Amino acid sequence: MSDGAAGPAGTYPSTISVSNAAASITDLSISTNGLTHAFPDDVDLLLVGPGGQKMIIQSDAGGSTVALGMSYVLSDAGAGGLPDSAEIVAGTYRPTSHGGAVDTFAAPAPAGPYSEPAPIGSATFASVFNGTNPNGTWSLYVMDDANVDGGQVRNWCVRLGAPLKISEFRVRGPNGANDEYIEIHNDSPTPTLVSSPTSAGFAIAASNGVARCVITNGTLIPANGHFLCVNSAGYSLGSYPAGAGTIASGNATYTADIPDNAGIAIFNTSLPASFSLTTRIDAVGSTSEANTLYKEGTGCPALTPFSIDYAFHRDQCGKNGSITHFAACPDQGFARDRNNNALDFVFVDTNGTSAGAGQRLGAPGPQNLSASVSGTAKIVNATLDSCVQARALPNLFRDSTSTPALNSTFGQLNIRRTITNNTTVPLTRLRYRVDDISTFPAPTGVADLRPITSPNLSVTVDRPPGGSGTSSTTVFGATLEQPPSQPNGGGFNSSFNIPLAADLAPGASIDVNFRFGLQQTGEYKVDLVPEGLPVGGGYMNTLHLSGCTDATCTELIFRADTEL
Repeated sequence: MSDGAAGPAGTYPSTISVSNAAASITDLSISTNGLTHAFPDDVDLLLVGPGGQKMIIQSDAGGSTVALGMSYVLSDAGAGGLPDSAEIVAGTYRPTSHGGAVDTFAAPAPAGPYSEPAPIGSATFASVFNGTNPNGTWSLYVMDDANVDGGQVRNWCVRLGAPLKISEFRVRGPNGANDEYIEIHNDSPTPTLVSSPTSAGFAIAASNGVARCVITNGTLIPANGHFLCVNSAGYSLGSYPAGAGTIASGNATYTADIPDNAGIAIFNTSLPASFSLTTRIDAVGSTSEANTLYKEGTGCPALTPFSIDYAFHRDQCGKNGSITHFAACPDQGFARDRNNNALDFVFVDTNGTSAGAGQRLGAPGPQNLSASVSGTAKIVNATLDSCVQARALPNLFRDSTSTPALNSTFGQLNIRRTITNNTTVPLTRLRYRVDDISTFPAPTGVADLRPITSPNLSVTVDRPPGGSGTSSTTVFGATLEQPPSQPNGGGFNSSFNIPLAADLAPGASIDVNFRFGLQQTGEYKVDLVPEGLPVGGGYMNTLHLSGCTDATCTELIFRADTEL
């Protein structure tokens, strides 16, 4: 939406193509991610379905309170509508139209009249879309209906059924064929209560039709949280850190091996006879999986069955795990579901093995009900010293000392940031997950970064107003979380723990050093997604930096700091 002029958004319409879904809608919701606008009341959203159904889903809500990267869900199950004049905060709301005048949408949007929700009308998602076919093109038309202010909607999703999706999995590990797990993500800013009216809960099943775990009725999956299903006969990652003092043990277990390259799906029933496209919530499988019920699109690449510490994790960056694509992450920490496993999942392992699905260094990171969560824009990062550039000391420190034992043959790169809790609750847990990085096997000219643990540092700063004298501040070292053992350093999907001596109060900050070993110099990039408890960060506020490791192509300054 242009700043200063009324009219349609730059992408108009924004479209989503749905395929292979059940032929009749029974439950529809829309996820709106990253709404930023100086005057949200100006924003109007028109949803047009594949069959031409046209419904205003948001109009004249949020008043004059600035929205900054806000994500929320529109669903008939919301407790109420979007506020008229109060701030829009993360949550689930019913479709809402507060406008007094008739809303119009510029061509090529279809002409009115449009179905309108309360309080202006009585339309619901169920009344407009239930019973229609969801397959085809969905279009969202975004209008700014007043001059002066502007903003954007970062992205949006069509949800058919429960807002759950498979976010990470593996069917083999260093302990052999039974070293496997399936992670389910609640892709909603509000908790999801599992409820299957005709069965015991939601089944997580392999493509032989046998349920491995059941998420039982009454289970409450936290907002943006996870549920973890593990094979107790071999699962080796139970000591990976999860929440505040908890570990990644399974929330449900099984013992029957899932064969290599088999498909997996989650259904809104636990009755095997009812497993179908109609009851399927999400699926992922390999190209060699013959049963299309257990994969989306053509599937992930099939793997050579090595017993390595690997995982397929859902892409939060939007570049499909590319080591050499240097633009900022288009998805900015939001794990999208494009209904195509090959586009949605990235293969990583702790040795950068070539196993058939692309080669990149990284690590599994299973998360359970107690784990930290992502999903808001209110855990923010800023340069350690705002009086100097982001790629200058003390915000960026290039240590040229060769330390091969620390995966730092060509020295290290230290990124310093001040992280602030802009939520309304104290944070008991904070970590950052790597969703984009230049790492092994980087080609010549591209830096090979290895996330490693940093000690605490005493760093000299000249903070605002600047020029009035320097001071020394303690910058706390971020810790690479293990297991799994990462002898080569971290990579994609690795996580850094942020050491909190006490809860980080609302408005409070902590200075942090993220350290990366250099195994090859050149152009680099890194993008980190914040996760926290009881709420997390992520959408629109990832920590992103790119540049060059060599002093000849950036403003890096070489100087020693003092380890504490």
